[in-house]
Amino acid sequence: MYRSPRPLEELALDLLFESYGEDRYGRSSEDYARLSALVPSLKEAHFRVNERLQQENSSGQQRWRSICRFKAGDISPRYEPFPTSISIDTIRNALNYSGFRVAKWQKPARLGL
Repeated sequence: MYRSPRPLEELALDLLFESYGEDRYGRSSEDYARLSALVPSLKEAHFRVNERLQQENSSGQQRWRSICRFKAGDISPRYEPFPTSISIDTIRNALNYSGFRVAKWQKPARLGL
């Protein structure tokens, strides 16, 4: 199932891979496989993302002033302030929906049925 990425999930992925000195855009399939291998356990990813977020907040150089929460059907956009931390569930969803991690509860597709 595909869904478009949410702003906090995009931010979490960017912060995670920047903590390794990597960029996740414009890569070959082999590079994406190598980036997937870089992804640590969720606890370590949570620590790395929030550590980078704290560094940005303490330096006063956030990427954006606020995050826009606008989706289909909304009449007007909603803006939230730049986050001070990102939850482990948001990081898990970001990794799962972007393909950098396979959900533990997901059953593999059975062929030949």
